[in-house]
Amino acid sequence: MHPAARAEFAPLDRTYLNTAGYGLPTAGTVTALSDALGAWQEGSADWVRDWDAPAERARAAAAPLLGAPVDEIALLPAVSVGAGVVLGSLAAGGEIVVPQGEFASVLLPALVVAQARGIRVRQVPFDALADEVGPDTTLVATSHVRSNDGRVQDLAAVAAAARAVEAAVLVDATHAAGVLPVDAVALGLDYVLVAAYKHLLCPRGVALMRVARERWDQVPAAVASWRSAGDAYAHYYGPSLADLAPTAARYDVSLAWHAWVGAVPALEFLAGVPATERRDWCVGLADEAAKLLGLPPTGSSVLAVPVTGGAAAALRAANIVTSVPPTGAAALIRLSFHLYNDLSQARLVADVLAPHLERGSTR
Repeated sequence: MHPAARAEFAPLDRTYLNTAGYGLPTAGTVTALSDALGAWQEGSADWVRDWDAPAERARAAAAPLLGAPVDEIALLPAVSVGAGVVLGSLAAGGEIVVPQGEFASVLLPALVVAQARGIRVRQVPFDALADEVGPDTTLVATSHVRSNDGRVQDLAAVAAAARAVEAAVLVDATHAAGVLPVDAVALGLDYVLVAAYKHLLCPRGVALMRVARERWDQVPAAVASWRSAGDAYAHYYGPSLADLAPTAARYDVSLAWHAWVGAVPALEFLAGVPATERRDWCVGLADEAAKLLGLPPTGSSVLAVPVTGGAAAALRAANIVTSVPPTGAAALIRLSFHLYNDLSQARLVADVLAPHLERGSTR
């Protein structure tokens, strides 16, 4: 494993290559969750001090991982919540352009809004997204890294094409953040959404959203609650719109406390590892597996391997955990690497899968 990970992850009795399914918790996360559960059981916790307020540390740690200022980060429970808020702000008419086969948490909110508002959703090839942006496009929505096969979107080209027609850009960076640099401000990505329980190693129930400052007046805080106020703990009853936070915290959703308690050490751990080291380590392992299997590298930490029947059983026999197809089915097996993996594991999984590789398959 990466040297920085040694203090946070104990050696496993299996090879875990399914971070794209869920990431493994840091030692700090396990301790924080255990302490929180103990205090809950004893009734000794101060919920504001011990469980809710610490989420501000998570916001601060997440900001550099998304390449955005801390005051542009909102705390959410899931990607679809943020997508619904953003897409629900679009006016009637216009067009949303998305890649074909886009993940449901982005595509379904777009289709719902399209039906309700008369907005057109046009689905185009993933690799041609930038070229398909047109004069009627009002929003371009895409994954940064495609979760089913690891392909990486050319966000610079997409953002440039969107700016040329004054369209906004929404990016689901769930399978990039923590591994690849997101650089929201530098690229001009108006909205960045991340489910943090995967490559950001947080408990499930933690998600993040970057909303560019210039979009705050255009996107209503449609899911506002007491947590969305500038002084959240002073506005439980009878607040006015003037009490909404003057930052992207206005989009915060009431927190699932213990999940966010566990998120703090995970995000702070990742933020403490230089971005280039995270990228080079994780992507390098995926590249090594791809090379050994004779597959093109994806440029991400996610690699889909076309296999024949028998691959899933071979992986189980070797005690390797991946995202696998039904037993006996020919399909793609998804490998995903992180800081707690190493070169020997990339080589092991390549050796196990090589006899089951679907030759001549296209991805």
